[in-house]
Amino acid sequence: MSLAERLTRLGQLLVVMSGSPVPTHLFQTLADEAGGALPNDYVAVCLADGEQGGYLVHSLAALPDRSTLGPRVFGPDEGVPGRAMRTGQTCVVEDLGRAEHGIAELEGALARAGLGSALVVPVRRGLEMLGALLFARRAPGGFTPDDVHIAALIASGLSAALETSRAYQALADERSTLAAVLGSTADAVLMVNPDGIVLLANPAVRPMLGLVPETLLGRPLGEVVDNADVRRLFETPPARPVELTLADGRTAQASVVPVVTPYGEAVGSAAVLRDITLLKNLEAMKDDFVHAVSHDLKSPISAIAGLAYLLQQDRTDDKQYQDRVQRMRDTAQAMGELVGDLLDLGRIEAGLDPATERDDLVPLIVAAVGTLGPEAEAKQITLETALPKDAWLLMSAARLRQALLNLIGNAIKYTPAGGRVRVALTVSDAGDTVTIAVSDTGPGIPAADLPHVFDKFYRVKSRATEGTPGTGLGLAIVKSIVDLHRGRVRVESAEGAGSTFVVDLPLGDP
Repeated sequence: MSLAERLTRLGQLLVVMSGSPVPTHLFQTLADEAGGALPNDYVAVCLADGEQGGYLVHSLAALPDRSTLGPRVFGPDEGVPGRAMRTGQTCVVEDLGRAEHGIAELEGALARAGLGSALVVPVRRGLEMLGALLFARRAPGGFTPDDVHIAALIASGLSAALETSRAYQALADERSTLAAVLGSTADAVLMVNPDGIVLLANPAVRPMLGLVPETLLGRPLGEVVDNADVRRLFETPPARPVELTLADGRTAQASVVPVVTPYGEAVGSAAVLRDITLLKNLEAMKDDFVHAVSHDLKSPISAIAGLAYLLQQDRTDDKQYQDRVQRMRDTAQAMGELVGDLLDLGRIEAGLDPATERDDLVPLIVAAVGTLGPEAEAKQITLETALPKDAWLLMSAARLRQALLNLIGNAIKYTPAGGRVRVALTVSDAGDTVTIAVSDTGPGIPAADLPHVFDKFYRVKSRATEGTPGTGLGLAIVKSIVDLHRGRVRVESAEGAGSTFVVDLPLGDP
């Protein structure tokens, strides 16, 4: 066979190897086709085994006498393949019976099987040694320099194919894991590409949306999804989770996130829908109970406070008596504030005070700061403002004033004497959002408490806040008022470094 014909066969072999990502298919291709480019009577792949500190010999063809090599791990210093992997150099063995670095279990077994010469080329990926490729012929001195070059090219092709196989296996494992996760979750997941074609739909879309996942893939979202709210999720993705009413009356919480590659390339968007019907029902039951109790408690608490006031007018010279009555009045006042906060929260969450007035926010902040100024002065706290000329938006002025008083009042309450509280108002560059930031030099909030500060009745427990009065509803009221105005509230804080409460509100034209 001419060299040109062998090179043609070599090219065909490399093409076939590059298209086979499965190692067993790759080795079978090598066994079947390598002889056309490099005639041989035996071929084996020696793969490095890092766990056992050596290499394993995988025969791709039977030995001439039909015998087999004993299954064992060869040490890195054993045999000609070990030498090739250790030095990174091609090794040609002219006579296997007299191999300089041969061992009985490998070169000796090849010689006993009737093989006379061998050619071993290392297989590497960059600086990593993957193993070696071993060719053998019956005749001694059977390999030429052309054979050495062709064997080196086959080894390079094998290295590239093994790398492809490794990447393919990693991808297959990731895909299998992803499929298992998506198949096990009760949350419905829908993913579409930038053109609106459905790329992924997990089994949970069937009970959640009444859709068959298999019929969605590869089709436009608008053709296969009838729910207008679900389609709108992808048309105008919400900045935060939203609630959807499903066809059967259940409530789902939906979040939409962009899907990008590690290189920043946009793949599409994914929507995750979670059934929160039970949570909504429990929340409604709890709210109904709290509101009912609040109404029932309002009158008796007022009666207790009034009675305590009348009792305090008597026996003014009895200090112990006056202290007891004062504690009664303080307790009644605290309970009255709690009931008032609960009733306020109920009205806000019921939407009884909608944001229907277009007004300037700046005077509202100035008025709130003025109201709390004496409280700050009493603690020698510096109360600063940084405000623009105006900021008009659709609002419920009374409710926003309540939120401002809560935020600024909390900042003053938790800031030690001599500290500083700053209220800043900024307008976004796009002119569509106004941001209120209330910063203090207080004790800060521990990281574990940050996710819960806006929960009802939640109060941070630490030495710095011990003994500070409060109902645990102030920030919950702030969040409800901000939600009423289609805004967002968040907190930035580190323990010992103060806190900043940030409110983002949509801005309108005057």
